Amino acid sequence: MWKWFKKKEDKSTIMEEESEDRERTFRERMEVGKRILALLAVIGKVHDDNPQFNNWFERNKIEEYLSEKEKTLWQSENPSKEELIKFSWRAEALTSLLWAAKMIENMPGLNKQYNIFSNPKVLEILKNPESFLNTIELRNEKEIEEMEEELYEQHWRVRDAQLFKKPMPNELAPSIVYERRYGLSWIVGWGEDWDHVPTDT
Repeated sequence: MWKWFKKKEDKSTIMEEESEDRERTFRERMEVGKRILALLAVIGKVHDDNPQFNNWFERNKIEEYLSEKEKTLWQSENPSKEELIKFSWRAEALTSLLWAAKMIENMPGLNKQYNIFSNPKVLEILKNPESFLNTIELRNEKEIEEMEEELYEQHWRVRDAQLFKKPMPNELAPSIVYERRYGLSWIVGWGEDWDHVPTDT
């Protein structure tokens, strides 16, 4: 695990209180696979919306996997610059999902954006989405939970620096930390759906 400073106090108390309202359930491997395809579609639309890409989207019925907010983006003829930027950052949440699905060996550092399309396994997913859904495997729950906890701790460090006007640690980029945590928090079962994942610290 990373040799970064970690906040001594864990989030067990916070999560125990939240669990009283809703029991957490790990997302199934197929659900994670469909979410990966949806995010690839969204990121592809933001960065390279062309006929070939749209054909891939329609041929593989990816629309079925989009969240409500993603569908709104997709149906918008002229999304705002702010919306495009927001959805482009989902590439970092996707990075966490790819890690959980054993398609990235080690979680990339939290201060540099990960180029998902440089990963040969991502290109294989795009070539054959159906095969990907049938064969996707996830890391064990303990490993994923430990990484989600680690990302929670690093998110706390970001919030602490922002709230108290401290220098941001060099190894942390706020948007990257937020998105990476968002992805794994969804996998371990926080939030009713992809559009509503809590990121309290």
